[in-house]
Amino acid sequence: MTAAAPEARAARPAAAVERPIVALLGRPNSGKSSLFNRLTGGNARVGNFPGITVDILTADVRLPDGTVATIADLPGLYSIGSVVDPATDEGVARRFLERASEGGRARVVVQVIDATQLALGLRLTRELVQQGIAPIVVATQRDVLEGEGRGIDLGALERAVGLTVLLVSARDAGARGVVLDAIAARLGADAARPGAGAARSGAGAGDGAGAGAGNGAGASAGNGAAAGDGAAAAAWDPDEVARAAYVEAPRRDAAAERRRTFTARADAVLLHPAIGPVVFLGLMALLFSAVFLVATPASEALDAALGQLGSVVSDALGGGLAASFVVDGLIGGAGTVLAFMPQIVILTVAMELLEASGYLARGAFLVDRLLQLMGLSGRAFLPLLMGHACAVPAVHATRILRDPRERLTAILVVPLMACSARIPTYALLLTTFFAAEGAFVQALLFVALYVAGIFSGLVASLVLRRTATRGRSLPMVLEMPAYRSPEPRLVARQAAQTAWRFTREVGTVILAVSAVLWVLLKVPMPGAAAQEPPAAAATEQPAVAATEPAAAAATEPAATEQPAAASELASSIAGGVGRALEPLTAPLGFDWRINVGLIGSFGAREVMVGTMGVIFGIEDADDEPAPLAEQIREARRPDGERAYTTRTGLALLAFFVLACQCMSTVAAIRRETKTWRWPAFVIAYTYVAAYVAALVVYQGSGLLGIP
Repeated sequence: MTAAAPEARAARPAAAVERPIVALLGRPNSGKSSLFNRLTGGNARVGNFPGITVDILTADVRLPDGTVATIADLPGLYSIGSVVDPATDEGVARRFLERASEGGRARVVVQVIDATQLALGLRLTRELVQQGIAPIVVATQRDVLEGEGRGIDLGALERAVGLTVLLVSARDAGARGVVLDAIAARLGADAARPGAGAARSGAGAGDGAGAGAGNGAGASAGNGAAAGDGAAAAAWDPDEVARAAYVEAPRRDAAAERRRTFTARADAVLLHPAIGPVVFLGLMALLFSAVFLVATPASEALDAALGQLGSVVSDALGGGLAASFVVDGLIGGAGTVLAFMPQIVILTVAMELLEASGYLARGAFLVDRLLQLMGLSGRAFLPLLMGHACAVPAVHATRILRDPRERLTAILVVPLMACSARIPTYALLLTTFFAAEGAFVQALLFVALYVAGIFSGLVASLVLRRTATRGRSLPMVLEMPAYRSPEPRLVARQAAQTAWRFTREVGTVILAVSAVLWVLLKVPMPGAAAQEPPAAAATEQPAVAATEPAAAAATEPAATEQPAAASELASSIAGGVGRALEPLTAPLGFDWRINVGLIGSFGAREVMVGTMGVIFGIEDADDEPAPLAEQIREARRPDGERAYTTRTGLALLAFFVLACQCMSTVAAIRRETKTWRWPAFVIAYTYVAAYVAALVVYQGSGLLGIP
């Protein structure tokens, strides 16, 4: 919006209250989000599951008569009359419908139905009429229906249900005008009818639900129906009405017949009880392997570019604190994290392609039996899978779970899924400690980390369902969508949104944390004495000095000539906190630098990489820019030994697999559970499990002879 005068700004809230609201609702996979995109040009996700549009998306649209209306894309729901948890999709949609008409605001309900499954959609239509709501019914996927050699007698269907019925294809640009015309006609009829105020509130329009005209907008001029007339108006059987409405189309589309044959043959393989799970695991492994095999060159190029940028900035500023702040604090912190954006974008694109194609719905059925053993159902597959992108929307996506106990269990285990924020840390550690093993081994380890997260989540859910959230699970009910070709425009838009969201986080939260951390690493701890270089290693090893004087002389400078920057870091506030934690983390192989990184990463997991970049950037400020992995690999203790070994890397990976290091996730759990009890529980159990796992891995690998 452009700037306005104070009078206009003061009047804006009143205008917003009067703006008509168009509620777009329907069953999952009905084409609702696709129609929303067509009507608004918005970017709602085209999902294959209920709950994919967990948050209510809205957009302002100008109708043909000049009226500006707000179109809201409600979460997918199967029923509006059943008793459900208010936090689930049905509860969210119901509350929205109830509140939308408060204050006399004009309201139109548009129900989207899959034309190929008319009877299923009409069951929800009947419930709406019984609740006193007369929706405009929009049947989508007309092209698919006609390809199957079928059509719909709109006149007969409108007379049977007493509502306006439209038949469109969301892929057809002309669908926008048809639907907006019907919405405008409904709003105009409501405004012209006596008692329009009552109609806007969703009651008192008994003539609307019972009207039988079949001429489009006039079929149900009312926006709502009286409660007493609603039951009588809905005394029709959805199955019988659907059978009577279908008619034979003039011709059958050969391409559609081939698509149906392909779907049947593909499902025979992909849903096979033995072959299906193998294919599913193979696709997941291929997907995550691509993150390394494809994105690593791009990340290396970005890292090199950031190194060159740091050199240019340092030369331009002429050194000093200002150059250190920009190069080591900002570029070294936030820039290092930005170099891992290609992995996150590629993972998002791969997920979008699988989701839009309809395959992920099959995955839910494949894992349903396994999840049932852990106290969950296949419906929990979507939140757990979304957790691999980001835990925050995954926590919100648990609203698709009708069982409150199962939903709470899913919320508590979602933080264990390997979200995209872990990718920068995983990539850094694998590159640091396993670079010599090659990209294929790194990819296998990367897949193993994801499997470890999934396994830990299943174990945690099994324990929770037998303790804190015990109770009987409901069976899974999920419609199987048809296979379809992903729309490149929507996939590209989602990838762009992910890249922008990640860049925005780097430019705000991570940048701020990096700046604060640079200050903490520069300001000395009050009352702390400067760290003196420890005694030379030669004095601690007389036998070596006696037998190998040349070697002892060579190692002495490494032990005694510590860089001044390293001493300053150890004496800083952040270094003091990290050193205070060393007695607790030393058994894990962590030193004060890793401790500082772990503290910073609680704000956001990816900050771990930025923190290490700041620490090592400051230590090596006088050297040529080098990749962070190389700097960590070459770090030395005061006695000249390597500071970090393969055991350290394995312990860190184990810690990051389990620890819930994300303030945003904790806040999302608080919003969904309405209490601080469960966020505190998640922090407690994940950190205890992470500490124990890292301890076992570090000490156990030492016993196995791993360096």
